[in-house]
Amino acid sequence: MRLFTLAGAVTLLALSSHLSHARPATPAGPGRIIRENAASCVLGIGTPATLKFQVDTSTLPGADKDRLGQQCESSRETPCVVTVQGNEMGDPMKVKTASINWYN
Repeated sequence: MRLFTLAGAVTLLALSSHLSHARPATPAGPGRIIRENAASCVLGIGTPATLKFQVDTSTLPGADKDRLGQQCESSRETPCVVTVQGNEMGDPMKVKTASINWYN
């Protein structure tokens, strides 16, 4: 019985260790976000932008996607300033967005 309990504990420890090594949460911003297409934006940080994050917005709630589409085109005079929170997509400069914080 103790052997099974020990094996279960080792399995849980290994699983929790694996889950803790999942892709790290990545904050990016604040900076100007420009919508490129329905699922992708560029977040530029600095003036002029010296850091540029590729942002996948496909997982954002509908209201945030709509706001990006209506207010964050490159032709607008008033920039959209945001911070995004998400997960790296194999590159620290590519983020799959989980949430977005608006500053204007």
